[in-house]
Amino acid sequence: MRDAGKDVVKIGGFALLCLIWGSTWLVIKVGYGGLGPFNVAAIRFAIAAAVLTAIVPIVGARWPRGREQWTLIAVVGVLLFAGDYGLIYWAEQYIDSGLTAILFGTFPLVTMLAAHAYVPGEQLTKRKIAGGLLAFVGVIALFGDRLTVNASAAGPMAAVIGAVVCAAISNVATKRHGSALHPAALNATTTAVGAVLLLAVSLIAGERLQLPHDAGAWAAVAYLAIVGSVVAFMIYFSLLRSWSSTTVSFFAVFTPIIAIALGAAVLGERLTLWSIAGSALILTGVSLTLLPALAAPTDRSRRR
Repeated sequence: MRDAGKDVVKIGGFALLCLIWGSTWLVIKVGYGGLGPFNVAAIRFAIAAAVLTAIVPIVGARWPRGREQWTLIAVVGVLLFAGDYGLIYWAEQYIDSGLTAILFGTFPLVTMLAAHAYVPGEQLTKRKIAGGLLAFVGVIALFGDRLTVNASAAGPMAAVIGAVVCAAISNVATKRHGSALHPAALNATTTAVGAVLLLAVSLIAGERLQLPHDAGAWAAVAYLAIVGSVVAFMIYFSLLRSWSSTTVSFFAVFTPIIAIALGAAVLGERLTLWSIAGSALILTGVSLTLLPALAAPTDRSRRR
């Protein structure tokens, strides 16, 4: 019964994670004051790092120690917060969010490959591949009636794929080496690394460093920092301690469903048969891949 209760909490946490990261699309779409992409990303993670630094002693977490843990901090800070987010924020200046969602929908597939190579016990199976591909087709279907691609989008599209690779490597590295780190300490240090690097990139790119100009822009950045970074990544890193990296990676195919639903509810955007069909394909693909894994114990000690 106790294990069942924990599983319900984890599934609830995963659902909340998808809801939060699905809503950040809407926040970015509504706008954060026209700040440069690297500038706003640096502000977002600087705020998150400050809040998390205050949280670490409150929850009694210890800071990273030793070469292995600090190497992990550097890898996650560089790849996830600077690489993944920097590339995504830059790319979304030139391609629409639907195309970004489709390209990022490859995240579970890339994570499967990375985990197969690097994480013991996360071997590829035909079921995983089939489920991942089906979910990816579902993401394509979600935006099938509104997608436009031209030759000028090649660079931004490559940037999104680069972001996927950065996120997948960070995902499996955290799964293999981050189990001893409290999510608050891991998140505080990695967001700080990301903020510093993004600030440097912002200066190199010639962006005029500035803070949000009005209350609406501040509200958007604050939401992205507190809810979209502090809360979401606390859940994300907590799930990685007990779920496989492949399982957690499937947030990437759920968030577009949330984004489209919120767009319809808040902005009055029209739902289509493509949206419904895509959602059904995603749910089928995820069920095919994850339900057997969630039903089976992942920790061998439970079987003893």
